[in-house]
Amino acid sequence: MPKAGLELAGTRLLFKSDSAGIISVLKRRYGRFSVPGGGGYAFRTVEAPGASLPFKPAVFLSGSLLELARGDFRAGLHLAAASGELHAAANEQCLDAFLRALLSSLLLRSGGFMLHSAGLVKKGRAYLFLGRSGAGKSTLSRLAAAAGREVISDEVNLVRREKGRFLVYGSPFWGEMRADGRPGRWPLGGIFLLKKSRANAVSPCGGAEALGLLLRCQLNFEKGPDVSRLVMDNAAALLAKAAFSRLEFSKKDASFLELL
Repeated sequence: MPKAGLELAGTRLLFKSDSAGIISVLKRRYGRFSVPGGGGYAFRTVEAPGASLPFKPAVFLSGSLLELARGDFRAGLHLAAASGELHAAANEQCLDAFLRALLSSLLLRSGGFMLHSAGLVKKGRAYLFLGRSGAGKSTLSRLAAAAGREVISDEVNLVRREKGRFLVYGSPFWGEMRADGRPGRWPLGGIFLLKKSRANAVSPCGGAEALGLLLRCQLNFEKGPDVSRLVMDNAAALLAKAAFSRLEFSKKDASFLELL
């Protein structure tokens, strides 16, 4: 039986199918995150084209069953048994949406977040840059890459709490830079609220401002009575542990890196 094993943000996923279609797409799209099968959550996969709508995933937890659905996929994962079933179209857009929806819920339960942000590495630490659309996440990522810095992702970064500290994991989810990402994990060095400016400057950021943008930039498709509590508990822990600042940066060059 064809199968594919992945490890994303410290979570192992195993997919088995009677059809090679979905498995081949997973191996091609997420090849850099491939691992041998075994451990983690196991899915039996069935190829099913589905519909084009709805476009936004819906996620619900009923007891220990996590249910995920979009027009082109539906899945159920029994969290306690670490096993489930996925019916999905064999294309990258469908499987990408499924994995984003799944990981966003699993990260919440590990004390972390999936964050709409830019992320880069400096001196072995990960720095994240939160901002609304147009704040400059892609521009900052391109400037950092051109200066030789490793970019974790220009769009979606994966944060997990482990043994009381926050780690940022390599992300396969990218935006304009269209990269595949790579496995890796780095201790979180700091989080910046991003704004384009004529000059580079770092300034203090208040807790209320940081919380507001953090909540707007967290990606979560799950609905249910306990989700808001999880989000707020994780946000409070992140605010207590991580250094939040405001970064105004000029898009002329990568000199903003000196301020990190």
